Amino acid sequence: MVNSQTEISDAGIICFHSFTYAIKTMKKSIFVSILLLPAVLCLFYSCSPASSDNGLSADIKNIVDDATLKTITDLGMPINKGSNPTSLVNFYKASPLTLKATNVLNDYALGHVFSDYKFHFYAQDNAKLTIKFDYVAGAESGTGLGAFISGEGNNFSVFVQVHSSSGGKPAEVIHIISGTITSTGISNFYFANFMLNNYGDTSGTWMANGHGRIFYDGDGVTPVVANLQAKSFDGYPSAGLAAPIK
Repeated sequence: MVNSQTEISDAGIICFHSFTYAIKTMKKSIFVSILLLPAVLCLFYSCSPASSDNGLSADIKNIVDDATLKTITDLGMPINKGSNPTSLVNFYKASPLTLKATNVLNDYALGHVFSDYKFHFYAQDNAKLTIKFDYVAGAESGTGLGAFISGEGNNFSVFVQVHSSSGGKPAEVIHIISGTITSTGISNFYFANFMLNNYGDTSGTWMANGHGRIFYDGDGVTPVVANLQAKSFDGYPSAGLAAPIK
């Protein structure tokens, strides 16, 4: 009789431990399933760390706010949204760079021609929607600038925040380039250049925040070129955001 009770007691202990182990295993399985759920959803819905529900990445939204972007698009700047642009890597030249729109007080007349805009896209990463960017525009230039891409297929937009300085006065500027890649270059080229932050400048060195210009390529063709070439003083004003001098 004692042996039977001992066997029953041992069986109960074994059963209890088995039940406890099963509960712990179930909890671990549920926890692992919860951890894996985002990855599974991304697998089925092609999520990207940089993706956004409005067709522009979070990185782009971090450098240009909705109000400024609305100002730019209301002036006629096309923005190609999406997360699957074709390769943009090459050297290009926009000439004649022609003023399409401006919200700058007493600015140049629409149709005014500015210095040629030569630029280089390289180190494109479509997984991160990033690209590197160099440019030369008259006496103005920038190299190694990190930029962000949007677009689908051959239609693209590139957003780059430029740290500028003039006479020791800093400014943060947004460059946006939009167009369509072709076999010979870019068609439908547009370039927006707007002030994000002039750091309270009151000297007249910089334009006001939220002000800027939109340009297009006057001959409708923005061809591939061999290189950026040297800075050139072609007699035309730069497309930069210094206060206009006529």
